[in-house]
Amino acid sequence: MVLTSDREMLSLLAPEIPEILVQRYHILRKIFYSAPAGRRSLAAYFQVGERVIRREIEVLRNQGLVTVEHKGVSLTATGRSLVKSITPFLKSFLGLTVLEERLIDLLKVKDVIVVPGDLENDEVVLWEMGRAAARILRKCLKEGIVLAISGGTSCAAVADMLPETPAPAGITVVPARGGLGEVVDYQANTIAARVAQKLKANYRLLHLPDSLSSKALQVLLREKKIKEVLDLINSAGILVHGIGTAEEMARRRGADPREMERLYKQGAVGEVFGFFYNSTGGVVEHIPGLGLYLDDLGSRVENVIAVAGGRRKAAAIVAVVGNHPHDFLVLDEGAAKKILELFGEAHNNINLV
Repeated sequence: MVLTSDREMLSLLAPEIPEILVQRYHILRKIFYSAPAGRRSLAAYFQVGERVIRREIEVLRNQGLVTVEHKGVSLTATGRSLVKSITPFLKSFLGLTVLEERLIDLLKVKDVIVVPGDLENDEVVLWEMGRAAARILRKCLKEGIVLAISGGTSCAAVADMLPETPAPAGITVVPARGGLGEVVDYQANTIAARVAQKLKANYRLLHLPDSLSSKALQVLLREKKIKEVLDLINSAGILVHGIGTAEEMARRRGADPREMERLYKQGAVGEVFGFFYNSTGGVVEHIPGLGLYLDDLGSRVENVIAVAGGRRKAAAIVAVVGNHPHDFLVLDEGAAKKILELFGEAHNNINLV
């Protein structure tokens, strides 16, 4: 038998170590985002007995990674640093680095970041995706650039996880598109303003709905102030956007049952910026709107960052990202494994757990 990875050797020598490593990392990660965390709530979250959590917390406390106080468990400075720095090692250990490389090849994306865990089973994964995308965004920022960001829960997580430190001078943040009348915290305008606040940057907002008739669009485009904002949006050098399933986005855009049925028959699986895509990346429906369009990205936007997670979004991610130029894709382990299945590949062939 030839051992091809450190994980295989470690698993043979001490088969209990991988499970313990992942379990303790997940506990630390949950405390990182939820401190101070009660041991009872942690036990409920991980669906284990309080005795198990108490034992693990005691080990972590003895290692100087957590503090235990009356109000709950919190991370020490060392614990916080470990959570931030352990992810690359953990990803390699779990085989996620190999998965990232495979997705780069399949989807033709310049870089893929897979966050450990499944968004559909663990809310912490959304914050981890936001933190990963925020790190990429920080590296892409440069003086005088226009940053466009879309609405939705994934982009809201990016704004939440973005460190509140000044960015290079002259940056302007704008919403990538108009609003959908959704929860205000998830609207592109709100997210753009929050990102600008974190970066200490300027921002301009677009106080208009995304879905408009062609006639209404033509009238609005003659308004000077609206045109100024749209020109700014269309000069964006960085775009951060989420990806929705066709059914979810059609409902958010107010589609009636007949329209939903039409999208279903056309094989629509994903949506971005009013464009509905089938599984092969073909556009089956388009709702006119104000803002950026994916078809124009190749020649204008320097860095395109897509953030999406959950197994149910795998087909949508393939349809959108696989057919438009993207520099970065941030997703969770659940979506990544499902994408491999869609391409007819078993994830256990590349040493994932």
